[in-house]
Amino acid sequence: MAEQKRSRRYRTYGSVAYQPETEQESVKTSSRQRQVRGNAARRPEPARRPRITPRKRPKARPEIRVRSQSAVAPFAVVGLFSVLACTLLLVMSMAQLAVANHDIVELRGELADLQDEGQTLQTKYELVFDLESIEKLFLSDGSMVRATAGQTVYLDLSASDSVIYYDGAGEGLSALLQRAEQYLTDLLS
Repeated sequence: MAEQKRSRRYRTYGSVAYQPETEQESVKTSSRQRQVRGNAARRPEPARRPRITPRKRPKARPEIRVRSQSAVAPFAVVGLFSVLACTLLLVMSMAQLAVANHDIVELRGELADLQDEGQTLQTKYELVFDLESIEKLFLSDGSMVRATAGQTVYLDLSASDSVIYYDGAGEGLSALLQRAEQYLTDLLS
């Protein structure tokens, strides 16, 4: 048996071993077969037929009875209403925000117009108190006379400030109220 093991030759292509040949079989084979077997080229193997497997029938599934839905869960109803309420509040707040933005744009436009008007009125106010025009007006009347170089002018500022307004004081309802106020002031003092 040891001799048989030694006398065996293995046909290998790469690292795969095929059916072993004994020396006796190799002697019996013809020289042509030896050339084919000794050749390093691999012989084509016959095409294998696909193995036909029998069809497996699907297992019958047990019928599942669907139970009818009973009452709706109160938590689901409360959740749905809370989501709807939040959505409604969101839409309302977005509408209020849009209205507020529109009002802000309008107010900014009005502010720009009022600032322009304020600058115009400030300019007119400053022109009213132009000292040169006032001086010319009073010098032309004769109500004001310029001091000459030899004159000394004193200005008394010891008295308190007071304003007397005479324009339109003697007419209408305002005149009647002023007289009544004067009369009461005189009685109390």
